[in-house]
Amino acid sequence: MNTAADPGRLQVSHRMSSGVAVVDVNGEVDIGTCGLLRDRLLLAVTDEGCRSLVVNLSAVNFIDSTGIGVFVGVWHRIQASQGIMALTELSPRAQTVFSVAGLTKMLSIYPTEEEAVQACLQPAGTAPDPAAPSADQEPDAS
Repeated sequence: MNTAADPGRLQVSHRMSSGVAVVDVNGEVDIGTCGLLRDRLLLAVTDEGCRSLVVNLSAVNFIDSTGIGVFVGVWHRIQASQGIMALTELSPRAQTVFSVAGLTKMLSIYPTEEEAVQACLQPAGTAPDPAAPSADQEPDAS
């Protein structure tokens, strides 16, 4: 596990899960911490030799537009290398920010880390849509 921190504001660590780089983000993602976040997200992918990345945001208590920009930028870089980036376990605040920014339709967001890792193991372009009903759910009839 590799860990970096801006003491008291942001902690970022990465590890491997089933061959996929997983980054845990804890704290505030803003203009003062976004450089650290970007560097650590890219480092997790390059250090581990992976093209796919899962970012766990369960412990993010604040995110601003610069943080959103980091996720979009990293997503573009991973997409360009035919990789997959998935976000998982968004904190309520992070979920609100991503929804308001309209990014829940662009980025792959999964309720659990296990689902996000499994999606990243799929060949690029074939990962299941996290918003689609599962096989055991009835489609919405509205």
